[in-house]
Amino acid sequence: MTDITELFSRDPLKLTDSDITLIIEEMRNKRRLYESGSANPKKPAAPKKPGKPKASTGLNLDLKL
Repeated sequence: MTDITELFSRDPLKLTDSDITLIIEEMRNKRRLYESGSANPKKPAAPKKPGKPKASTGLNLDLKL
């Protein structure tokens, strides 16, 4: 069996039908793992607490063109 990273490193125009079938099978297996929760998906980031507004940079530019 060919390693999936080796298949991705090849020229896409030179892949055979069996190579493409192997890639599709691997991607479908990974999707099943992800959807079942076995792939340990990342937890969403905690919402930020509102804090004090940051100080102005002091650049109050009034440009007239």
